[in-house]
Amino acid sequence: MASEREAQRTAAAGGDGAARRVTLREVAALAGVSLGMASRVLGGYGYYSAETKERVQQAARELGYRPNHAARALRSGRSKAIGVVVSNILSYHWTTFINAIEAAAAAAGYQVLLGSTGDDPTAERNYLRVLQERNVDGIIVSPSAANEELVNELVSDGVPVVLVEHYGDALPAPRLNIDDRAAARRAVEHLIELGHERIGIVAGNLALPSGQARLAGYWEALEAAGLRTEQELVRYGEYRYQPAYDGVAALLDLPDPPTALLVCNERMTGAALACLKDRDVSLPGELSLVAFDDPPWTAFYRPGITTVRTPRERVAELAFATLKAEMSGSPQGASTRVVETEFVVRESTAPPRRR
Repeated sequence: MASEREAQRTAAAGGDGAARRVTLREVAALAGVSLGMASRVLGGYGYYSAETKERVQQAARELGYRPNHAARALRSGRSKAIGVVVSNILSYHWTTFINAIEAAAAAAGYQVLLGSTGDDPTAERNYLRVLQERNVDGIIVSPSAANEELVNELVSDGVPVVLVEHYGDALPAPRLNIDDRAAARRAVEHLIELGHERIGIVAGNLALPSGQARLAGYWEALEAAGLRTEQELVRYGEYRYQPAYDGVAALLDLPDPPTALLVCNERMTGAALACLKDRDVSLPGELSLVAFDDPPWTAFYRPGITTVRTPRERVAELAFATLKAEMSGSPQGASTRVVETEFVVRESTAPPRRR
């Protein structure tokens, strides 16, 4: 019997030792079961005894069998893979989100195919088309306005889609959003309560919903407090380092510079702090600062940075759970769920120094 099994292993290896893909039929033959039973055991479905399971798994290990996921997807209509398309994996915001998505997906037996667009609608469109062609079971995406028609097409074709940070209501897909507008308003209100009247903002990319919402919250807080809304106090950092650095420098160069600043993401906060250091501007003595996102370094930076903490892990977990429900045939339509942020007060904000 041992020599027979050795012969089967040698045949599976190609006879002369050349590497090739072992077939499920060969696993079934070595285990002494039918092809259907081997498929059932290795696919994890249907009924089989513990003894049969052990024989099939042992045969698969001996032969070095690797399942053909593409063929399985064609047979079952499921690939056990999902697509995730985000704007920039270099940001703490999206890195945290992706890590949590991958953990949730792995626990449920799914792989994640990731696309990072760099805020380029063309790259986003290409990723979405590739994911569709690869027959992924579902897609989580933060779509640009330029690709809403394509996303609508995917939904119409039966692809389960979950939207993240999308504020329109035209797409018939569930969405998960952070309360960006309310969070920005709360941040500015904190500065107003401290006595600041000239408050600058380094806004994000206005082509993205989060950039629009955070800027809108800034305007709302100023108007509600009866303060002047001055365009010269608004600079557009585009969620990137150099534009943010230049924007802070321009604010500091104003004849009447702001006494406080709201910076709308973690990457731009690093640029703002670098510019303040280069200009020898102290926090919070000469300028108060509030930042969006709450990476670990904001707590041990001195002074500690007052932040809007966005619950990225929670959003990711909810996004995957929503997608899983969509994939299992429990569609939620164009529902919207808003996840609240947390405002974390540290040492970078204080009443303004009197001039």
